Amino acid sequence: MSLLTTASLVITPNAGDEGTLYSVIPSDGSGDMSVVRATTATRVNSAGLVELVPYNLLQYSEQFNNGVYNQSNVSVTSNSTIAPNGTTTADTITDTASSGLILQTSASVNEGATVTLSQYCKRSNNDWIYLGMGRSGVTTYGEVVGFFNLATGATGSNITYGAGVFVSLNIENVGNGWYRCSLTAYVSSATAYVVYSGNANANGVPFVSDIGDARFQWGAQLVEGSTAKDYQRTETRLNIPRLDYSNGTCPSLLVEPQRTNVLKYSEDFTNGVWGLYSSGTGINPIVTANTTISPSGILNADTIVLNAGAGTTAGDQSQIYQTFPITNGNIYTFSFYAKGSVGGEQLMIRQAAGGSYTKITLTNQWVRYQVTETATYSGTGFLELLIRRGLNEPINSSATFYAWGAQMEQGSYPTSYIPTTSASVTRNADVVSKTGISSLIGQTEGTLFYDIKLNSRVYYNYIFLGIASTYIGVYIDGSIIGLEIVNGTLQTAINYSNTSTGQFKIGIAYKNNDIAFYVNGILVGTDNTCNVPTVNAIDLTFNPTNSISYNAVSLWKTRLTNTQLAQLTTI
Repeated sequence: MSLLTTASLVITPNAGDEGTLYSVIPSDGSGDMSVVRATTATRVNSAGLVELVPYNLLQYSEQFNNGVYNQSNVSVTSNSTIAPNGTTTADTITDTASSGLILQTSASVNEGATVTLSQYCKRSNNDWIYLGMGRSGVTTYGEVVGFFNLATGATGSNITYGAGVFVSLNIENVGNGWYRCSLTAYVSSATAYVVYSGNANANGVPFVSDIGDARFQWGAQLVEGSTAKDYQRTETRLNIPRLDYSNGTCPSLLVEPQRTNVLKYSEDFTNGVWGLYSSGTGINPIVTANTTISPSGILNADTIVLNAGAGTTAGDQSQIYQTFPITNGNIYTFSFYAKGSVGGEQLMIRQAAGGSYTKITLTNQWVRYQVTETATYSGTGFLELLIRRGLNEPINSSATFYAWGAQMEQGSYPTSYIPTTSASVTRNADVVSKTGISSLIGQTEGTLFYDIKLNSRVYYNYIFLGIASTYIGVYIDGSIIGLEIVNGTLQTAINYSNTSTGQFKIGIAYKNNDIAFYVNGILVGTDNTCNVPTVNAIDLTFNPTNSISYNAVSLWKTRLTNTQLAQLTTI
């Protein structure tokens, strides 16, 4: 019998929903972890692509009576019929006047991105429906409209207004009378969209319907890119656990501290916030937008051409740069994704106010490059990508390369990518915890196991059972993985000296006057004088300063033997 089958709580990154990471054991929901971040974030998905969590940019995708929607000349009957997923969660949308619409008006996108709006619809008493989109705050209804016949399962005509650009329509039969209708389009200047759906009394005639026209509707989604992607249910979009595949084919739960990307237009190097400069015989960089597929799987990476000219002095250079505020003594990390047009191109990075140059050699594959420096003054810092003749001279005097996802953050290591447009963006810390579970935690004896990957080692980061003043916990800093047991006062402190990153399996067996601490199969220490506290909570993210990926967390209500701990923690 596997030790895990005898555990009282097993958490693996198997699945989750907004605000929840599901436990494997128990499976009745009593062990599910609470997830709070209050912002969106990114992850690496199972295809190895960087994507927003969640990638569905619409809120409350199945609740069309929610206040995020404008119900214009319609009534909504919630949960009135069986949805495509077999649950009774689909709504009936009935026109109470001509031109009835369901609208959501503030879905943020990267400026100028191609987007795909999709909606599951089923005929009630009206054949034609339409989907539309337009710039939020610029037009009431939109610049692109597409029509769909729910009686025949065929697409109809499309209409564009103003700056809208139509790309495609698609309708997919998903069974039981349901169709997934999709409209792909873009508006070159859009940073947020109003999206809507409505009944039509004829193909190609928007905003005209009859009182009583009705359709069934479920699963609204807006994504960047030219495909609809698998449908992803949303509510607030803010607290979804990040099941990240950076470490391989199996997901880990990514937990990170709060960080801010201070660079603007992180995916658009053609925007004016990116300065272009040359001197001597150098030539200003040439930047072309959206020329190749980025690490997000979308056609939104830019081509940058640097040319230092024909000279041989340090004054001959070509650079693209952006400024940002810095504070003397703070550590800043710049990161960006780049690849050469053929591979072997060399360029230099100078960032913050450290003044030094870092030379990088590009490959013909996407790589995330990073540079960390300490600011030497307060004021305005510079981030520069450049070729400069006569100083750390590259092997080539010009370079054509692709770039995407620029990020500057205060800290000594790069965290997951934070997309920006016209302003800096902050991703809050991940908080994963569970209270009120004394029934799952051994109160007089037990065992705690963590299988984690440390992506960074900076300062104290606690993961523990209990609360701040009464706990059994592990702390991690730049040089130590330590066990602390506090019951009003410090009972046990056992330290394992280690400065590396990578995978660690950590086991703690506790019982009054019988403590054992294992790391990676090694007995680090014991304590036979400990008064074990009573605890009823688990927190994976107290005081987060490090980036940690959790592969598994398990509890037992009995003290496992030292032999079992050695087996459990051996890598």
